[in-house]
Amino acid sequence: MSSNSGFSQRLREYILQKHGSINSFCKAVGIKYPAQMTPYLQGKCRPGKKMLERLRNDGADIQWLQSGHVKDYPLAPLSNALAFSRSRMDIDNLFRQVHLNVGGESDRFKPVIEAYAVIDHAERLVDMTGSIETFLGYEANALSEVGLASLIHPEDYVLVQSSLHRQRQEDDIVTFHSRFKTGEGKYMLVEWCLYIKCKPMSDLREYTMILRKSGS
Repeated sequence: MSSNSGFSQRLREYILQKHGSINSFCKAVGIKYPAQMTPYLQGKCRPGKKMLERLRNDGADIQWLQSGHVKDYPLAPLSNALAFSRSRMDIDNLFRQVHLNVGGESDRFKPVIEAYAVIDHAERLVDMTGSIETFLGYEANALSEVGLASLIHPEDYVLVQSSLHRQRQEDDIVTFHSRFKTGEGKYMLVEWCLYIKCKPMSDLREYTMILRKSGS
């Protein structure tokens, strides 16, 4: 494998894992035409000083991009994933990360994501992929239309409910550590985030939820 080829593969990995698409990356770093990335992604050349600076400002590890070698990185906050995924298109890209074995050295740019679901304005799980049921040890479709309150320990749900009912004028991201009921009837400590989307001209909200075991 050529040096440029290794670089281009790591560059593509970084962009897709952090932004979900080349277009989203370009918007984030101020590149007007995504086609400008083609030579770099095809291994035809390496970025110059200006492009490297854009990557560095975006949070990329330039040493890893150039050489493939990295230092150890601490676990990234789970809320980072939702911070990069505020539109539904990017949420769907984020969901695809659930299918990856996240958390390894090659995926340090994204936090560990073990499960995903969308919750409606009544706090019911309405858009799932099976990942949350697998994560909590339930059978397929067992949690469809199940209310969030029935999954979270009553003592922990008090804080969650207070946060959900807080008045908000714009979209928000909140993080919790709560005990979730598993399929065995026991409770498991979970770190999870909600992307709270305020629907225009309405008091209704939609919630996107990502989870991982606390301390993962």
